[in-house]
Amino acid sequence: MVTIPRMRAGLLVLVLVLAACKNHQSKLSGDGGAGSGSGSGVDPAELAAQFDKKCVAGDLEACRNLGVMYAEGTGVSPDPRRATALFGQACTGGNLSACNHLGLALAEGMGVEKNPPKAAEVYQKACDGGYRLSCRNVGLMLRDGRGVPQDLDKAEKLLDKACKGNVPFACTNAGDLDAALAQKGQGARWKQAIGHYKLGCDAGDPTACRAIGLAYLEGKGLPKSSAAAAVWLERACLPDDPVACRLLGLMLMQGEGVKKDQERGKQLLTRACDAKDDEACRTLKLANEPDAADGGVPNALPDAAGSGSDSGSSQPH
Repeated sequence: MVTIPRMRAGLLVLVLVLAACKNHQSKLSGDGGAGSGSGSGVDPAELAAQFDKKCVAGDLEACRNLGVMYAEGTGVSPDPRRATALFGQACTGGNLSACNHLGLALAEGMGVEKNPPKAAEVYQKACDGGYRLSCRNVGLMLRDGRGVPQDLDKAEKLLDKACKGNVPFACTNAGDLDAALAQKGQGARWKQAIGHYKLGCDAGDPTACRAIGLAYLEGKGLPKSSAAAAVWLERACLPDDPVACRLLGLMLMQGEGVKKDQERGKQLLTRACDAKDDEACRTLKLANEPDAADGGVPNALPDAAGSGSDSGSSQPH
């Protein structure tokens, strides 16, 4: 079985809630409701009441938004069961975003009995309807055998479909799958991995930029080049990818592929440490030991254990 490195799994209710809540006021603007105009100052309880009224009248998007509010407890008392029922109602009516929420609930047992196979079915329905984020979510389940039998061929197609549908993390996840298969003997997969990582990086996923940096450092799929690695690690570090900041910090401390700059190197290590990267904290502590001839800084080139190669979030959204 091919194993893909992945971050801790769990229901990202807060992520989907925040994403949906950003649109709450704009959903109301222009329809004569309380949020018309700027939409500022709308009371959450009033907003929930408006969504409830519209949902009863058959507005599926209002049902979905109300479900999000019940999932988070915004303007209403938290009620996972009610939230999931609303997602199911909207999904049955054809709201594909609600189907994605319903898939999350089924996969993790939020307000409903946990049922990964049914979650995969719901995700697939939304994916087939054109909701690319659901393609990624069911692709991850199939890739990792998470509650369903592992199917790498199908996972590959779904992740690639989501990637081409402008879901940045899907590109990174697809690259991770390519890289895992390349390490299992399918050497030609490195080229595909780099292609997916570049798409993910350009679309705004810093972990994909970091993966390209690592590929240059390790000479996997790309010519070995510390200088080129530094460019991509910089792209990943700027939006606060702690592993990239740690690696670039190490390279700056040693002058590996970049001009030696111990002050900035320590700044990046501190930044990574503050972001809870334990390896960066350990390295920073060593670097500050005055008795160490080399400042206690280990080799900047990562090994398999310290590179933080679990690029891209493998959690559903």
